Amino acid sequence: MRAFNNPPPSTGDAAIRISFPAEHVLHVAMDRPDKFNALRAVDSFVLEDIWDWYESEPSLRCAILGTTNRKAWCAGGDLKELSMRDGRKAGKYQWPDTGLAGLAKRFLKKPVIAAVNGVVIGGAVEMLSNLDVVIAGESAKLSLPEAKRGVAAAGGGLPRFVFLIGRQKAAELLMTGRDIPAWEAEKLGLVNMVVPDDEVDARALQMAKDTAANAPDSVQLTLYGLRLTEEEMGYQRMMARYLQSKELKALNSGPNLKEGLQAFLEKRPPRWHDPKL
Repeated sequence: MRAFNNPPPSTGDAAIRISFPAEHVLHVAMDRPDKFNALRAVDSFVLEDIWDWYESEPSLRCAILGTTNRKAWCAGGDLKELSMRDGRKAGKYQWPDTGLAGLAKRFLKKPVIAAVNGVVIGGAVEMLSNLDVVIAGESAKLSLPEAKRGVAAAGGGLPRFVFLIGRQKAAELLMTGRDIPAWEAEKLGLVNMVVPDDEVDARALQMAKDTAANAPDSVQLTLYGLRLTEEEMGYQRMMARYLQSKELKALNSGPNLKEGLQAFLEKRPPRWHDPKL
């Protein structure tokens, strides 16, 4: 392994582990098993620093984002923490501009492979849609339960879902919030391949090695072209208009967001108010 131009950032109190399983390969693992890897603000800010460092470090050519346990890849943002900011307060509960895990809204320059075991929930599915390759275990399950919690799907995934799986299928999954088994996610195009659970990490590492063995500038230029295609289809314009809309502001300042989060924390059915959008 080459010496790095700069040392990797400290993970501090974040539930994040980094390692280097092969030459030119960075492995990042989410490690909060008691909370199904639900990410706090501190986790996302540390991850943002890690991705900044990865993209600036010339000796690193491919990264893997995985988990230390097979029950969960990521349960999205920490809803307990979100309930404390009540959907409106900023400060220490604000996520970075690059979104959940520093990845959901990021224009990636280098490849990131997702090694997915267990559940992938809400914002984590939006984040997943922004990665380059997704390798999932056969027991993995994805879901987009924002409507069940009274919160907005605002993590950058909406335009990508339309691009990846079509508007009507995206509407179905977001309207119902139902579980999406790994085999269906592969069929839809949210997952590249499904493998036995105990082979996920090995398959992701082999793909990372294969990628790292190629010309790094060629790989990065290819990804740049793919990203430009996405941008030219209006991704940035859509997200800017959506995030600034009076409809999103009405949801974030209305009673249903608070009720949905409180019901989740109290483990009871929510009592919804009539909408005022």
